Amino acid sequence: MASWLVVGCGYTGSHLARRLVERGEQVIVTRRTAEAAAKTAEVLGLDARPLDLSAALPALPAVDFVVCLAPPAGDPAAEMARLLAIPCRKLVYVSSTGVYAPGGGAWVDEAWPIAPITTSGRARVAAEAALAAGLHPWVSLRAAGIYGPGRGLGERIRAGTYRIVGDGTSHVSRIHVEDLVSAIVGAATTDVTGAVNAADDDPAPIGLVADTLAATLGLAPPPRVAVASVDPEVAGMLTADRRITNRRLREELGVVLRYPSWRSALG
Repeated sequence: MASWLVVGCGYTGSHLARRLVERGEQVIVTRRTAEAAAKTAEVLGLDARPLDLSAALPALPAVDFVVCLAPPAGDPAAEMARLLAIPCRKLVYVSSTGVYAPGGGAWVDEAWPIAPITTSGRARVAAEAALAAGLHPWVSLRAAGIYGPGRGLGERIRAGTYRIVGDGTSHVSRIHVEDLVSAIVGAATTDVTGAVNAADDDPAPIGLVADTLAATLGLAPPPRVAVASVDPEVAGMLTADRRITNRRLREELGVVLRYPSWRSALG
């Protein structure tokens, strides 16, 4: 039985914690505030503690695996330095494919140039660099767009709030939360280190995905909006036009995707 510390136990972290409990593992989870930690403890029935990586850390026990799902704040390097002070066998950091340069429709593997076009992408790069400078064995899972129950385009299309940025031809890669959880477990429990893309097998133009989902739901296609009319962070994520390759995920982490395509979870 292994012990785990899940830092930043929000949407993905809650799915991870439940999977680990099913495996009979020991799990401690954290949230940024005491209020959020108390609520998470009530929902998950686990030891949940407040932990803010932008401040001095409380005393924490040594664990086998640390998983960081908390997004970078103001000083990613300092936040990673605090994380690296937690004694563990291996650290898994859930990063983002936003660290890569735009793809122009090309297939993007872990050797693609690191040249983010968003503020969040640049923060992830700084966090990854600090992680690589530490002494722990580590994996940085560069996750594509995360979707799953209660989170994804379907909910926004139903609500009438989704807009397709640009002409809809830009490819966007995705990963179902259950497959991302499998990637996290594989990253921690195998000998793999370094950067690993976490994406499904089927990147597709965002307009095709949105229009197909809307048709499945019996709704009108979402409207297109000009790139210049959208927040640059959102526009950067949705127009980078990368098709993320997942060879290391499948072959080295041994992940068998439950949802190899966004079509697997239509509706």
